[in-house]
Amino acid sequence: MSAWRHRGEPPAARGPRRPSHFEYSRVSLTFDSEGTNCAGWLYRPDGVESPPVVVMAGELAAERRFGLRPCAERLAEAGYAAFLFDYRNTGDSDGEPRNLVAPDAQVADWHAALSGLRERDEVDSRSLVLWGAGLSGGYALRAAAEDGRVAAAVAQNPMLDGTAVTRGRGVKGTLAALAAGVRDRLQSRFFGPYRVPVIGDGSSMAVFEDPGVRAAYRELVPPGSAWRDETPARLFHSLLRYRALPDPEAVTCPTLLVSGTRDDLAPADAVADLADELPDATLVELPAGHFDHYDRAFEQTFGHLLSFLRTVR
Repeated sequence: MSAWRHRGEPPAARGPRRPSHFEYSRVSLTFDSEGTNCAGWLYRPDGVESPPVVVMAGELAAERRFGLRPCAERLAEAGYAAFLFDYRNTGDSDGEPRNLVAPDAQVADWHAALSGLRERDEVDSRSLVLWGAGLSGGYALRAAAEDGRVAAAVAQNPMLDGTAVTRGRGVKGTLAALAAGVRDRLQSRFFGPYRVPVIGDGSSMAVFEDPGVRAAYRELVPPGSAWRDETPARLFHSLLRYRALPDPEAVTCPTLLVSGTRDDLAPADAVADLADELPDATLVELPAGHFDHYDRAFEQTFGHLLSFLRTVR
């Protein structure tokens, strides 16, 4: 079935509006994922019994504090619960090595989060929506395909394969990234992981080498954050093998795909191609870059999200 497509107007140059804290409550929750304790926040709207839940996780190597809270607050203001969680080895979750990017394990964290929410009485466990951004957008689609019971899935500028981290490096740069991954796997057996910067300062090999991407990612990191700008280099091996959704037809729930036509990390053409393969997809394309959805394009992006949720609730 072909996707319905909407091309939005250029986004306004302003950030998200934050609702009053009287509109929602936030509690800290934990859940077990394959023996590792993972941490999350559950936002609940005031005065709504058993609200639907939007389960959320963020960008590559990012914590739940990185750009997701405004969206969770606005969802709660609109009557939806939101559950933001940190992957194992990340943020407030347990696990070593820190900031490890491991697609299979992180998709397993999605399933564990869903299992934990289905045991809770204060939310509608029959109305779970998966929301992911960047690499987590691909994870959310895969988890929806594997679970089969979620109400809907939302992927915001999803990274559908791992080529974004090597695109533009050239042969020499790609070989250097692969060599760093080999060094990490060998070194970690005896001396601990070999790490590379996620964004860096332009003076050493980082996961994201584009200066604009580095600056935009850095804007997501809240002031005073204890996050360390580093990740085990084995991620280069994991991401070069990564494909988000081998069988798009396995996603049987309604799906919203949001892409930016100026996005170099998650090209809009690839997202549009996926939309045509999904059984029930809505595609929204905005003239925005990868990280604009957190700031200048937030209001438009959130508006499309809310409209979509109201059709699947």
